[in-house]
Amino acid sequence: MSLEENATNRHGSPAHIQLPEQLSSKFIDRFIRLKTTYWNREYAIVLLAIIGVSITSQQFNTYIKYIDFMNQPNKTENFHLYGCLSYNLFGYMIGLIPGGVLATFYPAHNILGICVAISSIGHVIVIMSISYLNSLTLCILQMCIGTTMAVGDLSIDRVWTYWVPLNKQSIRHVPMVMYLVIFEEGYLRDTMDKLHNEHSSYSLTLFIGVIGLAWYVLWLYVINGNYSFGSLNRDFILFGGLNNSRYSFEAYGNSLTRSIVSDIPWKSIWTSKPFLAIVVLYVCDSRLYQSYYYNTDLFSNDVFEWTMRDNTVVLLLLVVVLVELFPEIALPISTTNVRKIWSCSYFGSLGIIFFLEVILGNTIKNNKMCQYLFKEMRHLYNFGFYVNTLDIAPKYASLLSSFLMCIHYYISDILWASVVRPILSFAKLNEVENAIMMTIICFAVAVFYGIFASAELQPWADEPVEENQQNVVENGNNS
Repeated sequence: MSLEENATNRHGSPAHIQLPEQLSSKFIDRFIRLKTTYWNREYAIVLLAIIGVSITSQQFNTYIKYIDFMNQPNKTENFHLYGCLSYNLFGYMIGLIPGGVLATFYPAHNILGICVAISSIGHVIVIMSISYLNSLTLCILQMCIGTTMAVGDLSIDRVWTYWVPLNKQSIRHVPMVMYLVIFEEGYLRDTMDKLHNEHSSYSLTLFIGVIGLAWYVLWLYVINGNYSFGSLNRDFILFGGLNNSRYSFEAYGNSLTRSIVSDIPWKSIWTSKPFLAIVVLYVCDSRLYQSYYYNTDLFSNDVFEWTMRDNTVVLLLLVVVLVELFPEIALPISTTNVRKIWSCSYFGSLGIIFFLEVILGNTIKNNKMCQYLFKEMRHLYNFGFYVNTLDIAPKYASLLSSFLMCIHYYISDILWASVVRPILSFAKLNEVENAIMMTIICFAVAVFYGIFASAELQPWADEPVEENQQNVVENGNNS
């Protein structure tokens, strides 16, 4: 080797050291990948679906506000606010299981489109004719609207897994997690309440219904794919997408329902350890959160509450950007471990709170930092068991969600009151014993989920993958 070559090797840049131009180019490429990952038609459809579900929810909220406005003094009618509310909730409960089945065996975007359209039409009709209908008729209409809302809410899980496959990238759940955070924390509800105080209640309530109909037109436009209404067939006009279901009313006739029910792997679902682990967490979360919530002033400070919500949204956005720009951060961590880390951290931290209550008394619940940590952990565990069904059974995501929502909102209360409380003699425990029991439950649930939880596709859900929905729609438009 010559002296010149030795000098070149000594002073030249090693192969593993990248030049500034190369680093800049690599960083730009990662930004481009971030844009192409989320700025596309598939994510636009999911975002539009989330907006549609939010619209139906706001229709109900504005309707309740309007009924409350009509019940104010100097109004001649009594519209029985709580009667309408209870009928809507009853209709919502009725629609949970049928909604999960429909969204599983028929194109979920079809189901979602027709649900938002029906809810919007019903909302407009109710508002425009509210002075001419009696209370019973209004309550029955609200029950029907509640059923429609349940079906629409459940269809969004299947829309998500169908249009945006996970491909083992759990970070792609972030848009849905952000929807849960914003929706559950009342950003939209608080905004609409302020608008109610500034504008005509009737006009605003009617406007929300019209917005739902406008959303449906936009839904047709986006789902159509070629952005031309000239090729829309009857299925697009009625449902907002091609009816590419493998079930046909003409083919099955009276045996349609039997065929659908028989195709659901009921035994495999309810004997699946990963699904049962999720069920246990749903049952315990409902009761443990209420036990902590009812004895605190967690939501008494509006400024503190809004600050926490803003911090959570900003944190989630930072997580998305960092992980997409630097995928090396998340590559060593499997999706299963991501689910376990967030879920077990939440229940473990809640167990620590109850344990500290045993030592320090109720002063721990009045600590702002403790409240902040609890609130943030509750948001971030949406990365855990709340989206775990999307991993283990994408095809049955809506059906599993319908089971879990029934358990979370209804069965858990019955189970706790009829089984757990009598067995543990809950009513006879003092505050310290109650806190000890809650601590044990929290840690036991965390251990149970850590052992049996999984984010792998389950064998009973691993069926032949259907043709990609985008291609189906595009082929239908070209034919």
